[in-house]
Amino acid sequence: MMPRKSKQEVSTYFKTESGQHKIHVIKSGLETGSIKTFSQIAAIIAKTNLQSLLGGEFYAFDKKLKDPGRFSFNEAESLANFFQVNFEVMRDFIRNNQLEARKKQKKK
Repeated sequence: MMPRKSKQEVSTYFKTESGQHKIHVIKSGLETGSIKTFSQIAAIIAKTNLQSLLGGEFYAFDKKLKDPGRFSFNEAESLANFFQVNFEVMRDFIRNNQLEARKKQKKK
């Protein structure tokens, strides 16, 4: 297993051409609605990199992915800034994922 990158290492990588391309793909997907889930984002950017950017423990980040209502406004704002989208776009994305997670919980 590779050691987790620091927040600085992750930030530095995403300033490169390759990193910016990944951000642009996600930005476009969030704005057009073609990206609907965190798993789609994780297919482009490793969950560990996102978790490093937000800080905190990995297990807590995993819980947030399962229950997006756990994301704080600060974390939503950080993700919005990282993906270069308006806060409202990120808020709505998280909210939609929260509603989908609740539907899945009710089906159990």
